[in-house]
Amino acid sequence: MSEVFNDKDLELEDYWRAIILRGRNEASYKFSLAKTLLDLKPESGQLIKIGELAPLFSSHIAEHLKKANKQGKSGSSQFLDTCRRFNAGDIDENMLINQTIRFGFVNVIDAFHVVNQAPTSIRFFNDERQENKGILITDEF
Repeated sequence: MSEVFNDKDLELEDYWRAIILRGRNEASYKFSLAKTLLDLKPESGQLIKIGELAPLFSSHIAEHLKKANKQGKSGSSQFLDTCRRFNAGDIDENMLINQTIRFGFVNVIDAFHVVNQAPTSIRFFNDERQENKGILITDEF
């Protein structure tokens, strides 16, 4: 793939790869969201509620923080701090999930399909947080 993402003549797998390797997101959020989706194995047309994503997503983030505590350029993150508190045993899983629902998906869903500052022409899910409190899986997934 060239320096600039060019989505002409690409296979479906190339879009997924570009999102994961070159997509917009400076912390581990997109990796955790991708891993969560792969773990859930959703079908086309399936609506996955944020509350269904939260347990797996937060566990992937918390696990990653055990290996690499620093995430991105931001000086602080309420969500990452919550995951760190969970890892330290200061809060339980219910609190982690509730905080993940509240803060964990603020930017990652919007940023997931962005590569080199532009949205990809292929989407693996559509953001339906406003309408249905979740994401709708597309045929491309």
